Amino acid sequence: MARRSLPPLHSLPGFEAAARLGSFTLAAEELHLTQGAISRQVKDLEEFLGAPVFRRLTRRIELTPKGEEFFRVVEALLHDLERASLDFKPAAAAKRLTISVLPTIANVWLLPRLHLFSEAHPDIEVRVLSSIEAVDFQRGEADIAIKVGRLPGRHYDRRQPRISLGMVASWDGVCADELFPDVLVPVCAPSLLANGPRLHEPADLVGYPLLHTASRKYAWPDWLTALGVQPPPITPESPAYGHFFMAIDAARLGLGISIVPEVLLMGHEGDDLIRPLPQRVPSAGEYYLLTPESRLDDPAVAEFRRWILSEVDRTSMGTSSGLHQFPDAGQRRFAA
Repeated sequence: MARRSLPPLHSLPGFEAAARLGSFTLAAEELHLTQGAISRQVKDLEEFLGAPVFRRLTRRIELTPKGEEFFRVVEALLHDLERASLDFKPAAAAKRLTISVLPTIANVWLLPRLHLFSEAHPDIEVRVLSSIEAVDFQRGEADIAIKVGRLPGRHYDRRQPRISLGMVASWDGVCADELFPDVLVPVCAPSLLANGPRLHEPADLVGYPLLHTASRKYAWPDWLTALGVQPPPITPESPAYGHFFMAIDAARLGLGISIVPEVLLMGHEGDDLIRPLPQRVPSAGEYYLLTPESRLDDPAVAEFRRWILSEVDRTSMGTSSGLHQFPDAGQRRFAA
């Protein structure tokens, strides 16, 4: 039989985790390896393929177009291998938990805390799937999810900034626990203001570069409109980033002013990142923990749900200072 021309198999888990999480560091934490080990795995893979799979940018990585195609193949391959392996030890399936999470919430909020859950529940293996797409529980994409959007049956003011992301493919049999409000605030580097025009009120923002986020393209226009400011037009030249964590990094580098959900700033404000204005505008949607009702009694799901709700309560910001008020949006939880 002819010898197969396969990539170095040892490199695939590191590549898949780095591509899924958008970070060598986070991939190393998930796989219990060093960042250097992940970098070596990716380098071995790139040497075999003869082309880079990642673009190395400041503080982040991005898949190349070819890398994106290869990631989809590897992701499916590892998923099939995992399912086939579980057929030999079905009891282990009950201790495996797959979570579909928005990329920035995964990078900034969940993963830095996930070790606390793992330490308390070493028998539960957690796999984080980073995605902005609506989760399809009926296809078994995940056991539980953290998403942002509008809750069915809940009232939102038409002036609240839009969230165009879907949360689930179908609400049938889904339980939603509210985690955080989606309150948008501007952030920038102090150095940006040192030599720029005065910035005392929202109307002054139009004198600065406004950094947009592709997954929430209405954030800046709707935020300014809610505060009575005519937003500048968005042009092809307007700076835009794929995810909020990228826009935060760009703001930290002094490239402009980003508009981001306040929850992403917990513990991340400092000398290199400040809020230039106090105004806070709630979006037409919130962050939710989504669970199929059929999985609520699953031990791993129940433990994670209990832990994350407790962790949210423990780290809640709990302040309304500077909040632009809209009518009360209604209930906290929903089960379709």
